[in-house]
Amino acid sequence: FITSEAEANFPQVATNPILQMNGSKAWYGWPQNDDYEPLRTKWVDLETLEERRALARKMQRIWWDYVPQVLLGQYVQPIARRKTLISIIGFPSYVPFWNMQKATN
Repeated sequence: FITSEAEANFPQVATNPILQMNGSKAWYGWPQNDDYEPLRTKWVDLETLEERRALARKMQRIWWDYVPQVLLGQYVQPIARRKTLISIIGFPSYVPFWNMQKATN
């Protein structure tokens, strides 16, 4: 099925639901790969960048051969707002409305 999510919402490999391959324990329709999942769960135990790079290479090899998802592209969601609104905080995935103010002319 088709789904989407901003990568900024899932910065951690271990907690990113899009990178899971644990079948029925994940979202419905998600793939299962018994070689990949133990590697993904090891991620949080690694302390150095070199260890994480080595693990990422192993994970990428499995991901490349297994092909659990196909990225169809990207999209930009346009936003329009009045010129009288100021101080809106830029965000990578959605527009929060805190800090927004009405400009005084």
